[in-house]
Amino acid sequence: MLRDILSRVNNPILERLYRMGLEEIIGPLGPLHAAERLGPQADPWRVAVPQLVEAATAKDLAIKHQNKAAQHSANQTIETILDDWCGTPPRRHPWPFPGPPPWAWQIASELSLFANTLQAGSLRTEIETIVGRIGRTGAETR
Repeated sequence: MLRDILSRVNNPILERLYRMGLEEIIGPLGPLHAAERLGPQADPWRVAVPQLVEAATAKDLAIKHQNKAAQHSANQTIETILDDWCGTPPRRHPWPFPGPPPWAWQIASELSLFANTLQAGSLRTEIETIVGRIGRTGAETR
C-alpha cells in the first residue's frame, strides 16, 4: 500500500500529465491527491487554534474542580496566546500594516467551527467566549 502511494506521489510521468491538464480518476488517494502536490501552506496562525482549545479545556477542568490556581494559570495562558496573535503591538507575530492582522479573524473562525462541533456545555461556552474576545480585539483599530 505504501509503495503504491509513493509511486503515485513521486512519479514524474504522472506529475507531467497533471501539469498538462490530466485529471486523475478517483483512485485510492482520492481527490486529496491534488492538495498533496501543492505542498505545505504557510498558515502559522493555525498553531494558535489547538493551543487555545487546550487552554480552554484546562480552564474548564479547573472550574469544575474548583481549583483557583489552575483557573488563573489557564486565564494567563489564554491571555498570552491572544496577545501573541491578536494583541496590541509589539506582538510576537508582527503585522506591519495598520489595522488588525487578518489571522485574528481566521483564528476566530476556526475556533467557532470547533465550538459548534461540541455539545452545549461549559467548554463550548468558554471557547465561544474566547471567540468573542478575539472579535473585540480584532475590531479595535490600531
